[in-house]
Amino acid sequence: MGLEEFIIIFENAHGVFYSGQNVSGKLVVRCNAPKNIRGIYIKIKGEASVHWSETHNKKTRHYISNETYFAIKSVALEEGIEQTLTPGEHIFPFSYDLPDDLPSSFEGDFGRIRYTVRAVIDRPWKFDHETIAAFTVISPLDLNQVSRATEPIRQRGSKTFCCLCCTSGNLEVVISLPTRVAVPGDTLWPTLEVENNSRVSITSISVKLRKRVVFKAGGREKIQMKTIAKKFLEPVALGECRTFEQEALKIPSIPPSNLKHCLIIDLDYFLEAKFKTSCFARNFVASVPIVVGTIPLQQNFTQYAQIPQNPAITGWNAIPSAPAFEETPTYPNLPPPTYEESVFGTGNVAEAGDNQYIGGHKNFAPMYPVYRAF
Repeated sequence: MGLEEFIIIFENAHGVFYSGQNVSGKLVVRCNAPKNIRGIYIKIKGEASVHWSETHNKKTRHYISNETYFAIKSVALEEGIEQTLTPGEHIFPFSYDLPDDLPSSFEGDFGRIRYTVRAVIDRPWKFDHETIAAFTVISPLDLNQVSRATEPIRQRGSKTFCCLCCTSGNLEVVISLPTRVAVPGDTLWPTLEVENNSRVSITSISVKLRKRVVFKAGGREKIQMKTIAKKFLEPVALGECRTFEQEALKIPSIPPSNLKHCLIIDLDYFLEAKFKTSCFARNFVASVPIVVGTIPLQQNFTQYAQIPQNPAITGWNAIPSAPAFEETPTYPNLPPPTYEESVFGTGNVAEAGDNQYIGGHKNFAPMYPVYRAF
């Protein structure tokens, strides 16, 4: 008996906002009996945090850092005065203009950039009712503003193998891409030229899109590497030359590069080719950097599908309509993206000190723009 519904609903269904936009929504409170309360308030917060631990000589040290971008509190129903919330539905709107200099939402293993709305019903002599909802913030990264974005990228590498104490010659590799930038939904088309002048066989070649995250705290850094997409190529025998072309790698829903405006988490992407050999020599790795943005190159606009205004949702966790944001008038012919949950998974938005009874959607995955080609 008492509280039937206590939820936060954003004005747009997907809960995706761009830096500088207005975040608005409503708090819905429904009860079937009178409730004695001391007020209702709403807190909107944006912050980044990093935490990892290291153990040396049986001693564990924790590395922790935090950044707060904003933290506001608005009173929905007068605080500090005992009052009765009548049965029925009560609606409390909220609104906040996001700063322009916010980093994009990010959920990682050792850190996160997170934006939340929390509502609290203050109750006398009882535990408060609380509910929480996270939303996605996207800091636009326009690939048309990236230096040398339209130029092809080409990286040459060489490796001399020593097998059984004998020098076995060189492996020459060239990895190239038609462009160094992309948006989620794009397909990377790397070309790999392999000239195996060594006396060892290349038994396995893998091509991967990888991310590199740097978490910073206490004057130290923790670097994490993860594979986002990969494929395997055919072996290359000793003395053989081969060229691998049109080896497609699809970019899924991932956050934009750099995480601009965040000082404690860095993020970048690269294309990696890894060569395994037939002897005990070390493997060889060649890579080229990739910039992942939120606005594609203007020359590619025509290749993206025009999303209907209100289509049925057919993709897993895909939102078919995009919120307008201040940059779009610059590109009136840019088809809107869909919004899809990050492939990096969800994070628990509950905070230290929260009890098990807090309501809302505690598992949250940010949603990023994805452009679908015809």
